[in-house]
Amino acid sequence: MESVKSISKTELLVNTVQKLSLARNIGEITDIVRKVARRITGADGATFVLRDGSLCYYADEDAISPLWKGSRFPMEKCISGWVMMNKKHVIIDDIYADDRIPKNAYSPTFVKSLAMVPIRKLDPIGAIGNYWASYHNASDEEISLLQSLADITAVSIENIEIRNNLEDKLNERTQMLGQLKKQKTQLEEFTHIIAHNMRAPLSNLLLLADMIKESENTSEKLLFIDQQQPVLNHIHETFEELIEAIHIKNDFSAVREYVEFEQCFNKAKDLLQAEIKMSDAVITSDFSQSDTAYFPEKYLNSVVFNLLSNSIKYRSPERKLEIHVTSYKRDGWTYLEISDNGLGIDLEKNKDKIFMLRKTFHQHPDARGFGLFITKTQIEAMDGTIEVKSNPGMGSTFTIKLFKNIST
Repeated sequence: MESVKSISKTELLVNTVQKLSLARNIGEITDIVRKVARRITGADGATFVLRDGSLCYYADEDAISPLWKGSRFPMEKCISGWVMMNKKHVIIDDIYADDRIPKNAYSPTFVKSLAMVPIRKLDPIGAIGNYWASYHNASDEEISLLQSLADITAVSIENIEIRNNLEDKLNERTQMLGQLKKQKTQLEEFTHIIAHNMRAPLSNLLLLADMIKESENTSEKLLFIDQQQPVLNHIHETFEELIEAIHIKNDFSAVREYVEFEQCFNKAKDLLQAEIKMSDAVITSDFSQSDTAYFPEKYLNSVVFNLLSNSIKYRSPERKLEIHVTSYKRDGWTYLEISDNGLGIDLEKNKDKIFMLRKTFHQHPDARGFGLFITKTQIEAMDGTIEVKSNPGMGSTFTIKLFKNIST
C-alpha cells in the first residue's frame, strides 16, 4: 500500500514538473504549487511564501480555512523567515511549544503542527509550508517530497526570470531595430532635402565666385558680390530650418501630456487676432467628441497655429473665409481636423511636395514653405500622421492622427 502511495506521489511530482514548465509567471507557479504541496503530504493547509526584501510575503495558500494570504511579516518574526535565513527545513509538531512561532498570528487559525522547507537552499527566495489541524510530526518522506517540490519550484522561477530577461532583451532589440529604421528613413529624408534645397543655390554661388574671379572690372565684381548675398541668406535660412527639424526629431524634452484642444485653439486665435480681424474670417470649432489630446503642448500649439495661419494666409478673394476646427476619435485614435474654403491646392501636381521644405503653392509675400514642413515633423516625431484633401478654388482639409488612446 505504501509503495502505491509513493508511486502516486512520484507521478504527482512528475505531472507538476510538466505543469510548471508551462507556467509563464509567478502567479501561475504559486497556483500550481499551493495545491500540490497540500496533496503530497495530506496536510490540511499549504502556503507559498516569497521573500520580499526583509519581509515574508504569503503569496498564496490552499487550506481548510483562511491562513495569511496577502500578508507580510518581518523575516525575524516569522517561521518562514527562519527557514529562509537558516537555509534549512523545519518540523514543529506543536506550534505552541516552540519559541520561534508567533502565537498571536497562529491562534486564530486551525494550525497545530507544521513543516516548512526553503525554496532554493543556497540562497532561499521563498518557502513552502504545510499545516495540520491535529498534532502531526512530519516524516522524512513528507519532508523529502516537500523539498523536491520546492527545488522544482526554484528551477521554474529561475526559468521564468531567464525567459523574462530574454523577452526584455528581444523587446529592446526590436525597439532598437525600429529606431535604426526610423533614423535611416530620417537620414534619407534629410539627404534628399539637402540635395534638393542646397544644390541649386550652391551651384549659383560657385558660378558667381567664378565670375568674380574671372572679371577684371571692379564694379562688375562688386555687382557679383552683391548677387551672392541673397543666395547666402537662402542657404543660411535653409540650414537653420533643417537644424530646427533635427532638434524636433531628437527633442527628449517633448513630453506627452493631456492638453485641452480648446486651450490651444484659443491661444492660436489670440496670436492671430490681427490677421483674423483683417481677413474678417469666421472661425468655428467643435471639440465635443474629444476635448483633450495626449501630446506635447508646445507641439500642439505650433500645429494649430501654423494650420490656422496658413488658412488665413491663403484665403480666397472671392468669398468670405470660413475655417472649422474639430476633434474626434476613430479606431482608437484621436484626430484633429482643420478645414477652410480658401484657395486650395492642386494635389495632382503637388501631392508629393505638400510637406516638403521651402515648397509654396501660391504667390504670397510671406510664403516660406516652412510651416507645413515643420508641422509634419512635429507630428511624426510623436508617431502621428498628417494628411490633406484639397481642390483648387474650393479649400483644404488637414487631418491629423495625433495619438492612440491608451484605453483601447
